Amino acid sequence: MSDPPPPRRGEEPEGMQDGGSGRLDERPMSLPAATLWTIAVTFLFIWLLGVFITIRPAAQSDFTTTFGCQAAAYLLGLFGILRLHGPQASIRDFLGVRRTHAAFYPLAVLLGLSLEAPIGLLYDVIARRWPSAGEEELHLLRDLAGGGLGGQVLLGAVLVVLGPALEEVLFRGAMTRPLRRSHDALVVIAATAALFAMAHLQPQKFPPIALFGLALGVLRHASGSLLPSIVLHATYNAVPFVALLVAPEDTAALPPPTSLKERLVHLLAGPSPLPTAVIVGSAALAVVLLALIVTLGRRSQVAVHAREKDRA
Repeated sequence: MSDPPPPRRGEEPEGMQDGGSGRLDERPMSLPAATLWTIAVTFLFIWLLGVFITIRPAAQSDFTTTFGCQAAAYLLGLFGILRLHGPQASIRDFLGVRRTHAAFYPLAVLLGLSLEAPIGLLYDVIARRWPSAGEEELHLLRDLAGGGLGGQVLLGAVLVVLGPALEEVLFRGAMTRPLRRSHDALVVIAATAALFAMAHLQPQKFPPIALFGLALGVLRHASGSLLPSIVLHATYNAVPFVALLVAPEDTAALPPPTSLKERLVHLLAGPSPLPTAVIVGSAALAVVLLALIVTLGRRSQVAVHAREKDRA
């Protein structure tokens, strides 16, 4: 799982020292620096949202405004990291947008589906002990999902496409390569998972999001590419999005399921918890999939070559 540390600049082959790739201009990122970047981006997001709420109080419950502020903060953070840590680097190469083994993509989809139940259980256990203020957010999302095709398209675009891509570009993209230049893979995976959780603000969400971040980091490292982790994140977010679309507002009043759609509603949004066998089976499947991902990353020459670019 852990690759050897990157070579020192003085030990690099001559072909890697010329200015064509801009690698000599790339600066490593320390763990404290990565933490400061995360804090700065998060507080910029909060500040921008506060400004909009001050100007227009209704923005507090405006899903579009909230995501717009997050996008602006993350993109400014991305710009800052690129300017400081890779001013001459190719943006695609710096972020890890590169080719890898095609099997990582179906594995990412399956892993996203299998992680939903165990991570959801962990959050439910924490929320029962320390309730969060998530009900208002859930009602807002339900209103959007039930507000016609336009609201559903907007919600799907943000939850399933734009949101995952934005977060992965920052944590598994912009931060991973400069961190990888000064730390081994396991440290980078753990650090980006912790920072990813910290950026979500609610302490109740830290453990489940950090666990999800570890899976994202393992996939990002094994594949050597940012793209499979975006697919994993999008798949994971797609499950609750589907639940919002198919579930009525009062799930406690659901009749016994008689069709496939009704069974899906009961499974994803019903009042009773998932069966223990489903949760245990999903967790076991996730472990198997992660093992397959790590094995594929070691055996695929395409993945090995992609991974080497993060350490160059």
